Amino acid sequence: NVNKAIVIGSINMDIVAFVKEHPKVGETVFGREVKYFPGGKGSNQAVACKRLGCATLMIGRIGEDAFGEQLLAFQQQEGIDTEGVRRLQNVSTGTAFVTVSDNSENSIVVIPGANSVWEDEFPDNVSIEAGDLVLAQFEIPDAAIRNAFEKAKACGAKTLLNPAPIRPIEPDIHNLTDMLILNEHELAALSGLTVDVDSTATIFAAAEHLCNLGYRTVIVTLGAKGIKLIHHGNRHSITARPVMAIDTTGAGDTFIGGLAAGLLSGMDLLEATKLGNAAASISVTRQGAASSIPTIDEVHNILGT
Repeated sequence: NVNKAIVIGSINMDIVAFVKEHPKVGETVFGREVKYFPGGKGSNQAVACKRLGCATLMIGRIGEDAFGEQLLAFQQQEGIDTEGVRRLQNVSTGTAFVTVSDNSENSIVVIPGANSVWEDEFPDNVSIEAGDLVLAQFEIPDAAIRNAFEKAKACGAKTLLNPAPIRPIEPDIHNLTDMLILNEHELAALSGLTVDVDSTATIFAAAEHLCNLGYRTVIVTLGAKGIKLIHHGNRHSITARPVMAIDTTGAGDTFIGGLAAGLLSGMDLLEATKLGNAAASISVTRQGAASSIPTIDEVHNILGT
């Protein structure tokens, strides 16, 4: 039986407007173009898991509208099992309105829509096997994550939490989490300590603090500064591949997909982390979130494996 990544999370349509400069309040400006990208951290991570080589099942919510249809079709084209995606009446599919100016500054309005409506327990039609990985992020309610993680632990599956966008982690979710993956801002917020990306000591001190709270594995993604991780008390540093980054959107989601796919293919944590790291280094050289996620073949090419 093939172990799979089960991603529970958000599914959004990102509507991106490209403008010379951001409008001031009350001002109307002309933009150059508008693009529609499948998004949401949950969906992005599911696409990354699938492209980077593992069987992937998505659990999420969309509305009965055109965006919902397009996003469902997109996931199915990617080969993701959408058995756990529910279409809800009287609620819109999650939408993000992104305005990007010529100097690359962006402002974003997210309307969670269906992502914030989880009225039921873990879906009956989704079975979790021992050896599966269950991944969650913070664009959906705590109750949905708790239900999924409880079910995962009861079945002998591993749980992986990406607490982004950051909010406090409820004690019961914390107790059900095997692996915490976060960036320097989320690390500082959760640990309450000062984190300086140029100071390995501050990063490890904050990560140690989280380990002392009971997390066995804490992985900190630092963009161009690479990755720091603590696993069962051992510290590891992995350097980033030097690349010309043009758009870092979705790099964290790509890393998580690569890590999950690596672990599910039988790699140890360090090897899987390096796979995720290499995948993210490719994604930042391309535009968009899901559109920038590489395939496992592309990653093997740059790793020479």
